[in-house]
Amino acid sequence: MASGLVAVLGLFLLVDAAARGRWDIVWSAVGPVTALVWALWLLTVRPVVRLDDDALTAVNPLRTTRVPWAAVADVRLRWQIVVQTADGRSVTCRGGPSIRGSRPARRGELSVPHEPEELRAIRSRWQARRTARPDDRAVHRAWDRLAVGTGTAVVVLLVVSAVASAF
Repeated sequence: MASGLVAVLGLFLLVDAAARGRWDIVWSAVGPVTALVWALWLLTVRPVVRLDDDALTAVNPLRTTRVPWAAVADVRLRWQIVVQTADGRSVTCRGGPSIRGSRPARRGELSVPHEPEELRAIRSRWQARRTARPDDRAVHRAWDRLAVGTGTAVVVLLVVSAVASAF
């Protein structure tokens, strides 16, 4: 939350400097502010876990992995949801829920981690669909083009800011 407020403040200050005609400040700060906004988007907004009838798709900060239900060997929760594939690899889903501890009802009782509803939904979909297409076991991993493309634009803006600061 605080980092989001810092990003909003940085954008506000950029707009303010542009409105005042201080283009030297705008060009010096546009790269770092854009990098901050991109990093926040990449780490907090972009990651997601999508379920469909054929596969689970994990969109992580820079990579996207599609795991067909027939290729899933196990689904468990560590700090994030981890999908174990039939070939022995693990796919960590950064966009899924994390472990949340529950508070003990009485003093002295052990706290038991809460199993998120999202994990139950993934497991039930896997149980229902794992035999639907047994021939589809290929796990597809690829760079997330949107994240890498915007990251490249951020690097260009950082170079522009560095050059503008030098003058």
